[in-house]
Amino acid sequence: MVVIVETYTEAINPPSATTTITHDQLWNGLLYGIQHHDLFLPSFKSCTTLSHTDEEIVVSQVLGEHATLGHSPGEHRNTFKLSPPSKFDGTEKDTTDFHFIGIIGEGPGGEKDLYFTLVHEWNAKGIEKDSEEHKEARKNNYHPRDLARAYVENTRRMVEKGEL
Repeated sequence: MVVIVETYTEAINPPSATTTITHDQLWNGLLYGIQHHDLFLPSFKSCTTLSHTDEEIVVSQVLGEHATLGHSPGEHRNTFKLSPPSKFDGTEKDTTDFHFIGIIGEGPGGEKDLYFTLVHEWNAKGIEKDSEEHKEARKNNYHPRDLARAYVENTRRMVEKGEL
């Protein structure tokens, strides 16, 4: 077995940003995104919030044809442990093979110099480290970059519309 870890960090308020996002706005945008993956990624056919407390969000997501490691078509139940206002930690209840973490952090520029890091981790059973299958799995797997960017872009749109 090999563990595949993919990470991506997105600058929240680069000089080219049309609207500045605050830490609280980003956190609320991420909570929205967790509950609406189907709005960001075409492979998600639906996303239903089963429960939401200050400590945890549980969602049921239905995937269509989704050719990535650790995900098969059909329903997946995900639990996100929340550490407001900076971290969520998600796992699939159906399997222990997939884990994802989102973290908001400040850069040296202070409270407006925000970054969002998304980590995806798969326990790839049956794949040997450095094998051709391992290389293909890393190359063809879903990377957190697209989802991190979608979270940030959607949050910016919501801020611009006055929804956050």
